[in-house]
Amino acid sequence: MVLYDEISHLETVDPELRNFVEREIFPRYAKFFSHGLPHIYNVVANTLMLAEFYHKDFDLAYTAAACHDLGLKINRKQHELASGEIVAEEKGLQKFFSAAEIQVIREAVEDHRGSRKISPRSFYGRMISDADRDFELETLAWRTIATSVKNYTELKTCEEYFDRCYAYISQRIARDGHFNLWTNNPILVERRAKFEEGFFDRERYRDIYFAEYERLARVGELEKIQTYYEDF
Repeated sequence: MVLYDEISHLETVDPELRNFVEREIFPRYAKFFSHGLPHIYNVVANTLMLAEFYHKDFDLAYTAAACHDLGLKINRKQHELASGEIVAEEKGLQKFFSAAEIQVIREAVEDHRGSRKISPRSFYGRMISDADRDFELETLAWRTIATSVKNYTELKTCEEYFDRCYAYISQRIARDGHFNLWTNNPILVERRAKFEEGFFDRERYRDIYFAEYERLARVGELEKIQTYYEDF
């Protein structure tokens, strides 16, 4: 789990912008589970790493990462578009960015989904999409379990959840046999290789998935996912 204050390159972001995001944006994720602040912090960390590697604007990258999942409370199936609308309508961002820059942020947010088959419109969109990947087996397990529990109430067993998850995530494998990366950043490529080694071993990943399911059940999170959390 990434600790926010320990994110590399965070100090390069405009302090006033950070204060605004921490005060006005991050609290909107308070009742999100699979897309809550631990996930957002991870995407921020990955995005700032990519911004440093490719010499991109830290403020734009940070803001897009911070806002990319806001629309989940409104429209899960097209949450990226709902997030883009929120960015466009957020008057607080106008203090920090021009209309053209807000459009870049909006497009990056709208283009971030991992299932997207067409390249994002800008390099910022490619960074956010790649930063959003869960190349960590346990993290992918508990996040996709939450999605199934919340949205697929016709499924009743962990085995059913796992089968749906494995089939869904496998759809993201590109023709070259790998999970797609738009930037092909060497750090993410290395993480992907380690992740694929475990994921492609279906039984190994099943064991991890079941262990995460049992953990969530033991600490009472499965019930809260159904009755408390607001991301779908």
